[in-house]
Formats: sequence, structure tokens, C-alpha cells
Amino acid sequence: MDPKNLELLQNLAKGIISVFGDRCEVVIHDFGDLKRSLVYIEGNITNRQPGCPLPDTLYRLLKEFGDDAPDKFGYKGTTKDGKILKCSTTMVRDGDGKLEGCLCINFNVTDFAFLATAFNDFTFSNSKSDRDDGKGTNQNGTTSTFAETMESAIDFEVSEYGKIPAMMDKSDKLVIMQRLDKDGVFMIKGSVDYIARVFGSSRYTIYNYLKQIRT
Repeated sequence: MDPKNLELLQNLAKGIISVFGDRCEVVIHDFGDLKRSLVYIEGNITNRQPGCPLPDTLYRLLKEFGDDAPDKFGYKGTTKDGKILKCSTTMVRDGDGKLEGCLCINFNVTDFAFLATAFNDFTFSNSKSDRDDGKGTNQNGTTSTFAETMESAIDFEVSEYGKIPAMMDKSDKLVIMQRLDKDGVFMIKGSVDYIARVFGSSRYTIYNYLKQIRT
């Protein structure tokens, strides 16, 4: 990444954190090395350090679109310890339009999830009208990938349950897993990894849960 762009983004990150405080984290990724893409972080929500790899969500975006990868605003993220995040990613390009990196804003909305109805516009829309129709198209007319459909189904069931993952015990998680399994969510590649991140659990634990609800 051009040093001038990096310096500008670092100053921008400091400005964002000065406004939003310790609920916010700003991360800068340099796409020159995707395995060690994180070059700067301001704030501490995800417990990452410089030298960490590019997250799966952004890696899939780059793999699909290359230098045409779009900005991604207001999407949901989860941390390994169960925090719920509202995220936005802005791509950074050089003068020739080639991707250099990105700036990501992660805002911790875990506490607001308890007031999901009142704060719906501020957090995430999880109404049934926003769910996929099973044909790769959302009710609002936008297309979605199988991965996005799977993630939306999991997010919907978790939000409908009325507890944030960090407050759930094993019985709560088994109920959600049973609903998702009945809907066929676990037939989609990547679903176990995603629900593991949502629950703050390991893949081994999720497979154990699946074994229990199926027997």
C-alpha cells in the first residue's frame, strides 16, 4: 500500500475512534500479503494484532470480484467470543484502479441486541421480508449467494431466539441448532464454521451438537 494512503487511513482511523470510543474498532488491511494483511488497528474489539490474515468474508469478496470488489456497508459480523458487530468496509485503490487494501469499521452492538426491536435500524434488519426466498433472491429483489442465504438464516434464528450468543447455555444452542438442521441449513458448505463463530464455539463442539440433536 502506498505510504501516503496508509498514513491518511491511520489518521482517519484515529478520528473515527475518537468519536465512537471503545465500542468501535478500525482496521486497515494491505492486500499485498493476504496471509498477513492486517497492518494497523485502532481500538480493540476483535482482539487481533498486526500480522493477522484477511477475514474470510473479505477474502471471498476478493476472490469473486478481484479489483472490482465493491465496498460493503452495514453487514453483520461476530467475534470468536460471541460479540455481535455492525461492520463496514471501504476498498482502497491506487491511481490505476487496482486494489491496495481496505479500511474496516467494526462497531460492537451486542448490548443493543437486547433492544433489537427499538434499535432495529441501528443494528440489523432480521425481518422475514429480508430473508431469502430459496431461489437466491431476497424479498427486496437483490440476489444473494448460497453463503449469504445460509448466514441470513442463521442470523435470523439466533436473533428470533431472544438471547445473544454470549448469554446462551448449551440447551439454548441445541434448540437453535435443531431448527437450523430442520431447515437444511447444515447442508450448505461453510454453515458449521459460521455457526461456530456465532456461538463462539469450535467446529468440534458444533458437530457434537449436531450428533446430539440427530440422535
